Amino acid sequence: MRRFKCPIERISDWHPRLFLELHTVACVSVMRSYSASPAVFEVTCENIVSDWLGEETQFMLEVSWAEETENKAERLRSTIQTKPLVEMAASSIAFILTPNIVNLGQLDVTNYGDRADYRSLDQQSVLEISGTETASELGRRHREKIKQALENPFRSDAYVIVCAFSKFGFLIRFSYHQSEE
Repeated sequence: MRRFKCPIERISDWHPRLFLELHTVACVSVMRSYSASPAVFEVTCENIVSDWLGEETQFMLEVSWAEETENKAERLRSTIQTKPLVEMAASSIAFILTPNIVNLGQLDVTNYGDRADYRSLDQQSVLEISGTETASELGRRHREKIKQALENPFRSDAYVIVCAFSKFGFLIRFSYHQSEE
C-alpha cells in the first residue's frame, strides 16, 4: 500500500493565503491524544483522480510533528473545547490531502451556511471537511457531508474529507462528487 509522509507544519507552505498555525496545533493536540509522532491514517478514496494515487483506492498517510508544535498543542487543549479542536484537526488533514493528492489550487473559506467549508479559486469545486472522535460515526458522517456539500450555492462539484481520530486508529474517507446541475 502506498504511503504519503508529511510533517504537519508543512501545510502553511502549501496554503500561503491561509493562517493555519491554530489548525496545525489543534491537529497535533488531537493526534497526540491517541498516538505518538508520527500518526498513521488509513485513507479510503472514492472517485479520486490522482497521478500520485494512480489506480489505488487506499493509502497510508503518515503525519509527524515537531516538539515545539507538541508543546503548543498541550496548551491549546487547555484553551479550546474538544469539538472545535477536532474540526480544526480534520481541516489540517484536508490541507495535506488537497495539494498533494488532488490539486484544488488556492482555497478560500466560504460563508457560514454555504454548505461547504472552502471553495477552490482555481476550479469549480468546493471542499467539505468534518472530524469525529467516534470511529463508528465515519460512514454516516461521510454520507451526510456528501449530501450537504452537493447542496452548495455555487452548484460546484464537491470534495468531501471526513476524519476519525480514535483509540482504534485514524481513518479518513476522501471522495469526489459531481454536481447534479
